[in-house]
Amino acid sequence: MFAIFAARMFEQRVLQAYREKIAQERQMQLLRELEDEDKASKDREARRAKENQKKKDKRRSVSFLLSSPIFILFDGS
Repeated sequence: MFAIFAARMFEQRVLQAYREKIAQERQMQLLRELEDEDKASKDREARRAKENQKKKDKRRSVSFLLSSPIFILFDGS
């Protein structure tokens, strides 16, 4: 009778440890996924900022060229 009780107790401890391990693994997987999503979002934001800066620089250089004295001299007037 005691052996059956001891076996059940052992089984319960093993089952509980297994459940805890699975829960911890799932939690770690979820954290990794959240970190990956966050990194991807930051990468997209950085790429957009870089593209916007390029556009701004291009507009600035075109504006500078159009207002430069050399362009005014060769305007064809």
